Amino acid sequence: MPDADRVTHTARHLEQAILSGKLAPGDLLPSEREISSEMGVSRSVVREALGRLASLGLVRSVHGSGTRVEAPNNKPITTGYQILLRRSEVRLADVAAVRLPLETAIAAEAALRRTDGHLARLIAAQTVLANPRGTLEAHVNADLEFHAILAEATGNPLFGIVLTPIQEMLIETRRRTLGRHGAALAHEHHGRILDAVRSGNAEAAAEAMRAHLEANYQHLAADGSSDD
Repeated sequence: MPDADRVTHTARHLEQAILSGKLAPGDLLPSEREISSEMGVSRSVVREALGRLASLGLVRSVHGSGTRVEAPNNKPITTGYQILLRRSEVRLADVAAVRLPLETAIAAEAALRRTDGHLARLIAAQTVLANPRGTLEAHVNADLEFHAILAEATGNPLFGIVLTPIQEMLIETRRRTLGRHGAALAHEHHGRILDAVRSGNAEAAAEAMRAHLEANYQHLAADGSSDD
């Protein structure tokens, strides 16, 4: 069997042990020597197989303590999605067309499913935006955090998986709009969304988000950035 096939076979064997629950998050995998002996392959094949699993976010190698199973996370998906978007010919108008229905749905779901903990974190992000002495980066991060918390508040991890790379793509445009127009307007728009989410009014939350996103796009268009 060629080494490439041995790597694939070994990686699939270990992946199945993880996905089946035989190896749980935090568990230490057998040593390279043990896996090599069990699978009848070289240690270099084992190392490459473990590298594949690490790239999928299934395991993490810790210097001096071996390789452990990672807890489920969406980082590999969002990273791959982000790379795909960055390599494509995507205009800001294209992103806006996807973001509008996505984030209005997020706001509506967040209004129905948010917890007091989510509200507290949304208010904390608003506090940062309200500080006129805050740095541009602090305001940008607070803006990003506000939208990320809303996605988390839906209880549906797919919203976060789809939204995160879009958020990353828009960091520069956020710097531009917040730098030129200040954080007060974002704080005002977020305040309307927050009020609707706090009251559990899904329709009002979606409408407030729609108004917020449309105003942002209009600012970018007026600044000549709509085709970035």
